[in-house]
This record gives sequence, C-alpha cells and structure tokens, in this order.
Amino acid sequence: MNSKTTRVMRVLFFVYVAFTFLHIAYVVNHEPFAFDAWNVAVDTHAEPASFGRFFSFWHQQYTTSNPRIGQPLAYLAYKLVGVAEIGTPLAFFAVVVGGFVFGTGRWPKLRDNRDLAALSIAIGFLWFVAPNFPAYMFCRAYATNYLWLAALQFAFLVPLRLMNPEDPATVSIPRLVGYFLLGVVAGMGNEHVGPTLLLGVVLYGAWIWRKHRRRPALVWVGAFGVLVGYALIFFAPGQSQRYEGLAEHYSAVQQILVRGLAGNIDIYVDLLEAAAPMLALVLLIIGVGMIADKRREAEILEARERQRRAVGILIVSLVAASLITITVFASPKLGPRFYFHSMFLVLGAVVGVTSAFLQRAKHYLPFIIIAVISSGYAAARTIPMYSRLSAASDERLTALAATPPGGDYTAEAWEQVAENWWTLGDDMRDQKKQELVARYFGLHRAPFRGGNAWKVLGVTDVKATMHYEFEDPMCMDELDQLNIKEWVGRDIKALHHAFLDAIVEIQRFGKLEWIDLTVSFLGDAPPLPSNKLYIAKWKAGQLEGYTAKLKRAGRSREREIVLDPDLRKEPWNIYLVIVGDKPRLLGTSTDNKRLSYVPSRSGQYWFFACKPDYCFIVLAVAHTI
Repeated sequence: MNSKTTRVMRVLFFVYVAFTFLHIAYVVNHEPFAFDAWNVAVDTHAEPASFGRFFSFWHQQYTTSNPRIGQPLAYLAYKLVGVAEIGTPLAFFAVVVGGFVFGTGRWPKLRDNRDLAALSIAIGFLWFVAPNFPAYMFCRAYATNYLWLAALQFAFLVPLRLMNPEDPATVSIPRLVGYFLLGVVAGMGNEHVGPTLLLGVVLYGAWIWRKHRRRPALVWVGAFGVLVGYALIFFAPGQSQRYEGLAEHYSAVQQILVRGLAGNIDIYVDLLEAAAPMLALVLLIIGVGMIADKRREAEILEARERQRRAVGILIVSLVAASLITITVFASPKLGPRFYFHSMFLVLGAVVGVTSAFLQRAKHYLPFIIIAVISSGYAAARTIPMYSRLSAASDERLTALAATPPGGDYTAEAWEQVAENWWTLGDDMRDQKKQELVARYFGLHRAPFRGGNAWKVLGVTDVKATMHYEFEDPMCMDELDQLNIKEWVGRDIKALHHAFLDAIVEIQRFGKLEWIDLTVSFLGDAPPLPSNKLYIAKWKAGQLEGYTAKLKRAGRSREREIVLDPDLRKEPWNIYLVIVGDKPRLLGTSTDNKRLSYVPSRSGQYWFFACKPDYCFIVLAVAHTI
C-alpha cells in the first residue's frame, strides 16, 4: 500500500471515529426524560447539583437503594450538562481500545493500518455485540452502571495485560495506591463481574509464580483492591433493598434452587444466543485468515504462535463469560444487560483474533464494510428516532407541569412503547411509574394510553362497558355465578360474537329488555366524532353492529375502507381517528366515491360510522410507520 493510500485510510479512520463520537453524543443529548431520570429527580428532590448533594445522594443510594459505584456517576450524568454527552462516547471508545489491548496484549499503533482496521471493526461490531445494547447505552443510568464501568474495568485489566510476566517492572508506591483504588472501583462495578474478575487476577498471579517464580506487586495489590470493592457492594446496607426488596425474598442459593436446572440452563443459553454473532464472525475471520495466508516459511512459526495466543485469549474470554453468567443464576432479576461485560470480553478477543489471522488490508475490507454499514444503520435508526422522542418527552413534561394539582393527566404513548434493540421504550407503560409521576406532580392519577393488542380495541386505557335493562330489575355485579369474559382485541366481528355469548350467559339470570356495549376511556378522552360510542347494541333478539375491512392494492401505501353492506343502506358519516388526533371525515357510506387514506404515522387507527348523536366503531387497526 503506497503512502498516499495509507494517509487516506488514516483520515477515513479518524472521520469514522468522529462520526461515531458525534452520533453517540447527539443521541445521548436527546435521551427522553424517563426511567431512572424520574428516580434521580425524586431522590434528589429535583435540586440542582452541588458538591454536598452529590455525596448525600451517593450515601442515600449506598445505604438504602443501589450501592454500585455507577450510581454516583449516574447522578453526574443526569445533573451536569455535557457529562453524559462526553462520558458515554468516551466509554464506548475506551471499551474498543481496552478490548484491543485485552485481545492483542499491546497498545494499538496509530501508524499501523492493520491496527486501525481492527479498531474500525470493533467500533462497528459493538453495535450488535449483545442484544439491545444500544438501548441501554442511550439511557444514562444503564450506561454509567454498565458501559462506563466496563470501560473502568478494562482500564484495570490493561496494566496486567501489558505487563511482562517473565520480568514484571517495579511499580512505585503512588502507582500501586492508584491501582489499588482502580481495583476498588472495578470491584464495586456490579455483583456479577466482581467474582470472575477477582478469580481471574488471582489465577493470573498464581500462574506467573508457578511459571516464572515472580510475585508482581501490581497483581496482588489489584486483586486486594477488587476484593475490597466487591465487599463494599456485597455487604452494603442498600444491597438487600435492590430490585424493590426482591433480594430479601431468597438467598443466593435459594434463588438458584428456585429457578431449577431448566431455568438456569435457559440463562446460559441466552448467553450463547448473545455470543452467536461474535462466534460466527470469529470463525469467518479464522477461515479467511487461514485460506488467504501467503506468508513465507520463516514467518509461519511466529504467525502461528500469535494465532495460538489469540485463540487462547478467546477461550479465556468465553470461560470468563460463562463464569459471569453463572453468577447471574443467583440474580432476582434478568435481562440483556447482564451479558454486556461478557460480550465486551468476547469482542476484545475477536479483535485479537482479527489482528493475528488477517494478514493483508484486503482481508480486512469485508469486515470493515460490515462495521461501517452497522454504524451507519445505527445512526439512521437512532438520530431521527431520538429527535422525535426528545420532542415527545418535552411535550409530556410541559403538559404534566401544566396539569393542576389533584387533576388527571393521560400520557399518550411515544412511538416506541416496548423495549427493542435501540430504545428502552416508554416507561409510562409501567403502572408503578404512572404512580410515581402522579405523586411527583401531585396529581390524582396519570394513566397511560398506548397500543396493546391484548386490550379492547388495541388501546391500554379503553374500557368496554355494558349498559342494560332487565324485565325484572337486577344488577349484574351482584350475580356471583355470572362469568363474563374480558373484552380483548381489535377484531370488531370477534367482539360482536363475544357480546352475543355474554348475552346468552346473562339471560340465564333474567330476561333482558336491551343491552349496549359502549366504549369509554379511563383517562381523558381523546378527540372523537361523538361522546357516545358503541361496539354493538342488542334489543329484542336483534344485534346492531357494523364492521369494515381494509383493502390494499399491491405495495401501495393507500388503504381503502370496504364497509359492511348494511352500512350502505342509509347514510352514515365515516370518520378516521388516529387515537390522540382530531377525527377526519372520510365521506358518507352512501357515496359512490372510494373511502381511502394513507397512514401518516405509527399509532392506533379507529374507524367510525356516525349519526349526529352517536357512533359505532367499525374497524380498529394498528399501523407502524
């Protein structure tokens, strides 16, 4: 490769790094106010940051909530502008560089294009290193407790990895003290990494003694620091209060026994599923390296030795990942975040394998292309999404602040409600968060309105109510033997059938004169074409209810509404409502024109057939844009 090409490749690498840094900083800056942001606001009484309040918060977390060292970092990330925007991308790149050192045993060389290529691959592969990793990285609380701490734990491992075990250098007392403190921080990271980290350092020290008869102070001071740090969180007063007191329900051994063999195996299988992309990738890298290896015989021995060391580190990382996962067996809660540290180690080992097996620049090229595409896709998904989420979050906070004390506020769902790869979703879907927000603002309640296929008409706060009259007056709520199933789903015809089934059951207890199935909202009603909404009506053995279907031509975005023939017999105004938006009149049922629309945004779409004083809902669908 000529010097001009080399310079161009280096410039492109630094452009890639700058792009990734700015991408992460932008998205972190636009993180919506959700999840632990509320907890920090409540715990700190929404007071601005100060030196004294920082230590007061840390003390409160350590003694009554979460003793991990990531919590005071979360305070800084939430309270000080710029800390998260700079800290999270720096932690991202620290994991990349720390992984390189862990995998190769040396610092990367900025003048070596092969090292820059390996770093580029690590940057791109970090986006899919573990399930839902970006979603947690873009939440300050999880980022500080997992990504930032992983960066600090890599910083702890780097001096050990760079140390020459045959002739360890003498380390000054101040540096040993500093390394001890770094070990304390690494040990206080979380309960699942600490034991494996401590065991790994102790075994490394024992191996050095057995093979080289050396006792490097750095190893044993670091091990003592990790032990102290782990003890500080394991025996912390707040440890038993973690996960809302779940840790007090069972001891660690009891938790393992309660899950049973099958449950614990499932946890380990989740690790294998998380590692599958990296393992497939490393096999591909080894295959390409072996097939394309054109080294001379004089270079083969040295190359094979590097490759054996790289594969050895890969095996070490997989063993460490397994040990970390075994500690998760005792955790009262589970989730993708418990696999992040394991997968960071595996990624570092993959970088080492890449550096050892790929000889020429062209061998790196396919993997660099995959990495750049991954980074580009991540930016394309998250930048517009978080821009919209940030605006929606600001709008929600403004509306909450404007709601009078004691009033009700209905939280309209954000575009992404459930957790996915890129975002943790809308935390107001959780009942406890609704209660916390209501208490924080002094409201009566703060119900959530979002899509849910298992709720009536696909909306979380919709209620279907039966209004009725018996020949001999009675109240259905007082009939102990009456069994009416819940109203579930968006299928209007299925709701009609369920309504008829309910009527058959009800008439075992008395003769009905009439009965209506109406729709209402637990929160404030959104804009609707009428205040009186029916799913169906029944009187004298006759059901009145209407349906419609969607018709779509090929891949066209336009949808046509095909009405029930009964609706064509007399004029009904046909309305479209995207729940939360103003109703839109599509036309009249007796018109000859097509009733069509183009979905404009993600949401719940309802269609009504209306008379001047009431409406029937005839179709309910969900669209994702």
